[in-house]
Amino acid sequence: MQLNEILEENTIKGISEKTKISEDNLENLFNLNFDNLPKIKALGFISIIEREYKADLKGLKEEAKAFYSEHGEANGFGVRLPVDEESKGKSKLFLIVVLALLGYASWYFFTQFDKKHLSRLIPFMDEQVIESFVSDNKEQKKQISIEELSIENAVSKETKTNTQVDAIFLQEMNQSVETVVEEQNISIVPVGKLMFDLIDAETKEKEHLSIDQAYKLDINTKTWLIATTSSTPFSLIVSDDIQAFDDAKEHYFKIDKNGIQTLSKDEYAKQGEWNQW
Repeated sequence: MQLNEILEENTIKGISEKTKISEDNLENLFNLNFDNLPKIKALGFISIIEREYKADLKGLKEEAKAFYSEHGEANGFGVRLPVDEESKGKSKLFLIVVLALLGYASWYFFTQFDKKHLSRLIPFMDEQVIESFVSDNKEQKKQISIEELSIENAVSKETKTNTQVDAIFLQEMNQSVETVVEEQNISIVPVGKLMFDLIDAETKEKEHLSIDQAYKLDINTKTWLIATTSSTPFSLIVSDDIQAFDDAKEHYFKIDKNGIQTLSKDEYAKQGEWNQW
């Protein structure tokens, strides 16, 4: 059975009564208003409708996945240096160029125009005055060179420091991205109010929970034992793998990073060590 056949033979109200999905959520789902539905709920609702009406809603499911892939699962990181840092770098570069030109001009003057040239240009000056003039200018050239070298060293150190900071930042970002990729979660999505017992398989700590919204479990380092205690329909979702349960029976599971394992009541009791309660 296809979606159009379901809508032709049933009203929204009738579908809601049979699947326990609210009429508003059904309207959004059938009208492709996925921006009003979380991804896990939309996929869970489609799975329940398929099960209840023995329907093939592959097309609707593909449209939902395409929508959430485009609008709800954007990845990417951008790193841009502040404008002030860029301007500061350009100003320092300009200062270095100006000092280099001044240094070159000074070098050219004192290597091409030695004291003999000065003697020819200013014949009325005695030898001692020329010698003093040349010495003073050589000392000034030496000071300019020292100042230029100090500025270059300072800029080099700052550039090296900024490069090291950027490298550390990018490394931490890559580690964060790898951590996000490696993490796995499972979601329990109820259709109504669902009550269940949750046991940490390692510590044997037990909780009794009642939920009406999606509930996430960390399965990266934990192993969980679950027993549903109400007849409310629900789905277990890992990535795009959805398992729907709407038979109004109690269910027992063992859930870890390897997936979902269905247990009998006796197996659940044994692994949960009821004798400790």
